[in-house]
Amino acid sequence: MSDEKKTGRGRRTRAVVDRVEDGGTAVLYVGEDEETKFELPASLLPQGAESGSHLVINISLDEGSRRDAEGRVKDLQEKLEKRGGEGQKSFKL
Repeated sequence: MSDEKKTGRGRRTRAVVDRVEDGGTAVLYVGEDEETKFELPASLLPQGAESGSHLVINISLDEGSRRDAEGRVKDLQEKLEKRGGEGQKSFKL
């Protein structure tokens, strides 16, 4: 399992599917030594994945999505400040 890599703003590692529970939760063991237990909705597994399947997991930052969310929050803050009128304290999130 020694395929753990850091690349720029992302990370790639391997995992093994330990089991898929009745409630729709997949239990994975992640990392080089398979010591880290990780649970996620089974619906996120690729089709055909089952107990014993080996997976490659890629995790990366989504800077565009973050900027969009920050813009929405800023717009909402401005709207709330305007609606609050004069005499209201400014706030930061």
